[in-house]
Amino acid sequence: MADLGDKLDEIEGLKDKSFTLFGLRMTPTTIGMAIAGIGSVLGALYGGFTMYQKVEELASLDIGGYQAQMEQTSNKIETQERLLESIEQNLRDAKQLIYDIEKRINDKIVRFEDKMDKFEVKVDDTKTDLEDKLQKALDNPLSGN
Repeated sequence: MADLGDKLDEIEGLKDKSFTLFGLRMTPTTIGMAIAGIGSVLGALYGGFTMYQKVEELASLDIGGYQAQMEQTSNKIETQERLLESIEQNLRDAKQLIYDIEKRINDKIVRFEDKMDKFEVKVDDTKTDLEDKLQKALDNPLSGN
């Protein structure tokens, strides 16, 4: 079994060790920094490549097709607006026509009621005259009236 103190001494001793790699003398710290630097460069290159792909994708879009579709949609909206205005005008005309018909009907009803009132007055007058004549005839049956 290894002693923890011995292991810590070995790890601390690594900073003094050096290796030769591709003709360059390196310590474990410089090797770690080199790996981190290479990883950063590769990550930046991959990010640039991904951005390039996105830009190419955007550049290949058919803007004319989108423009034509937007014009078509705009034309449909304008057609719907004109149709809506036409429906609104038809509703206003129908409403005015209904008001005109209602006014004429009310005028006819008023005239009919006036005629009915006059007729009732004549009936009452005739009834009164007949009652008077009948009363006179009953009061004096020999008068000849």
